[in-house]
Amino acid sequence: MFVAKFQQVNSTKFSQDKNDEFPFIGEVIAGRATGTIINGTMFKREGLEPNRAYLCQNLTEEYQGKDQVRTAVISAVSLLELKPLMDQLGKATLDVDASTPE
Repeated sequence: MFVAKFQQVNSTKFSQDKNDEFPFIGEVIAGRATGTIINGTMFKREGLEPNRAYLCQNLTEEYQGKDQVRTAVISAVSLLELKPLMDQLGKATLDVDASTPE
């Protein structure tokens, strides 16, 4: 698990989804992540907000014969919860080369 805050990208390096939404990319605040990208439509549909801290988890799913890492938001993190989670989860690490999510 990890804590991250998200911003929507608007770079030509990323493509928009079928609803013309760019993805959101998370900045890891605590814990270890193997990916931090969330589809823009799903981010908005779930009522998530940019720049707010969220407790997240990476899930591995098979898509067209390949393992894909998906970022799942577990819950919002309040300011009071943030410090204890940072202590518990440890240093912020983005490990995009990891083969199994934590």
